[in-house]
Amino acid sequence: MIISGLELWREDSKGELLHIFFLEKQLRNFLEDTRLPDLEGIKRFLYENGDIKDIFRYYSNTKTEHLTYKFALHLPNEANGYAFSLVIEEDSSIELYFSHGENGGRMADKFYTDLNRNNDEVSLTILKMFRLALNTIAYMSCFPYCVADGVPKDLFEKSVRKTDRNVTLHLADKIKDIENSPTSKIPHFRKGHFRSLQSDYFANKKGQIIFVAETMVKGKAKTVSMSANTNDFVSDAFKNRD
Repeated sequence: MIISGLELWREDSKGELLHIFFLEKQLRNFLEDTRLPDLEGIKRFLYENGDIKDIFRYYSNTKTEHLTYKFALHLPNEANGYAFSLVIEEDSSIELYFSHGENGGRMADKFYTDLNRNNDEVSLTILKMFRLALNTIAYMSCFPYCVADGVPKDLFEKSVRKTDRNVTLHLADKIKDIENSPTSKIPHFRKGHFRSLQSDYFANKKGQIIFVAETMVKGKAKTVSMSANTNDFVSDAFKNRD
């Protein structure tokens, strides 16, 4: 973890680290809560868009090439930013290093399913970090029109060093949370997920990441169950048919 943190600091000092600025905190909450059923699709995206870097392994004293994707994340009016480093390991697993304030850690995607079964504070924090990192990458690919170059002037300009690797990210209309809307109290698309299109059926969109919505919007759901008095509504002739 120390080596990973120093590596991120070194890249940032050289102006090589991508800095992403969220205009709305809602976007962070949405990405933290969005599940990851298509890890393989996101992994394919990392293979296509990541950087080849030499990774030093302190415990084995070796340096090997790995595909990496690193970035820093900033939210308005929050002092602590996020630092993420994603690495594709030799066994094709995704390993995440993260740092946020006093929280820091590592996690591999092969533990994601098991960690989802836990409900302790540490597990929930790690899961949110893992989802936030991977879903941020998927979100930028899915909604490129929400990505703008530079730092938002009103929120960060005075406190952030300007580099060529600063981008601003805003909330897409498709996933805006309308909990405060007078017409509905149901958040839109909260249970959706990002998915990479790999079927040949999507000839013109193969390889693209899309957002799949799974919740109803302004709809009503009803449950139909069997009444305990069903026999009272059945005729005697039907009851004695057998």
